[in-house]
Amino acid sequence: MEDKYRPIGVFDSGLGGLTVVKDLLACLPNEDIVFFGDTARVPYGGKSRETITAYVREDIDFLLTHHVKAVMIACNTADSMARETVTPDYTVPLVGVVRPAAKQAALVTENRRVGVIGTKATVESRAYETSMAEIAPDVQVFPVACPLLVPLVEEGRFHRGDAVVDRVLSDYLAPLREKKVDTLILGCTHYPLLYDSIAAIMPETHLICSGSASTEALINTLRERDLLNDGQTHGSIQYYVSDAPARFAENGGKFIGREIHGSVSLVSLKKPAKA
Repeated sequence: MEDKYRPIGVFDSGLGGLTVVKDLLACLPNEDIVFFGDTARVPYGGKSRETITAYVREDIDFLLTHHVKAVMIACNTADSMARETVTPDYTVPLVGVVRPAAKQAALVTENRRVGVIGTKATVESRAYETSMAEIAPDVQVFPVACPLLVPLVEEGRFHRGDAVVDRVLSDYLAPLREKKVDTLILGCTHYPLLYDSIAAIMPETHLICSGSASTEALINTLRERDLLNDGQTHGSIQYYVSDAPARFAENGGKFIGREIHGSVSLVSLKKPAKA
């Protein structure tokens, strides 16, 4: 099989990466996709850099058993904490979500004040500040860790009007409103499901979804390497998780915007294979 007809691999710590898959389906409908959700170990956000890096290697190595042509790291925590470390060990391109979102925010912001909400690990990595300093040094970045949001979204608590969600978001977003940011990066692929609730609290703020920004980066990478699938048929999606496949199938449709058809396979990640 020619490399261009091999699938794209996508992984996340849980369900959030399906929001990236949703964007990929819209922009690259003829590509085959293999998705892995590490639902047994979600969330990554409160774990150490060493642990996250080990998980990321295992996630990538699993996708490589499916002969993927590229890997989308659809997790801000995994990207910010591990991508640079593991990239030299692989020949397939690894595309993250942090830098594309920072680049898009730099283009949109008018007052040069950009907020970022993400997991504790993403914020502590300072990945967005580092990327923005390289892309647009005049832009100030104000990060806020939001450790409660991923568990809430994973439990299905993301609808606008949910009193608990609104209270939590109001508390997290208050310092960014005080900083008068005009652009906010949703620095976790779970957060697009909270888009309407966030927009209601910050109605005059540009909202940047890191997953959507990364899709354009992946397309550019595939094009540069002549890896875009030029076939005329619609691609397929294979789903794999490390825990609770039935729950993933039930809840995953809310993230991807359509029902998850077919089976969701349960896998056990063992010692990573040699890259």
